[in-house]
Amino acid sequence: MLHARNFLDCIKTRQKPNADVEEGHRSTTMSLLANISLVVGQRLEWDAQNEKIISPKEANDLLHYEYRKPWSLD
Repeated sequence: MLHARNFLDCIKTRQKPNADVEEGHRSTTMSLLANISLVVGQRLEWDAQNEKIISPKEANDLLHYEYRKPWSLD
């Protein structure tokens, strides 16, 4: 509940929240990579600059998925 309160306060005051979007992105990325590592059963080599898995190559496919028609992300 405190996170929601902080978010609403920041809307009113235009201040930076305790956990901004960049921090949320980094935290989520780490969790997703850990899950992918468990699925493929291997350690991942991560290119943080380009946000791609270098090895194993097949793990990189798990970062994205195909949208059902007619939906797309262009």
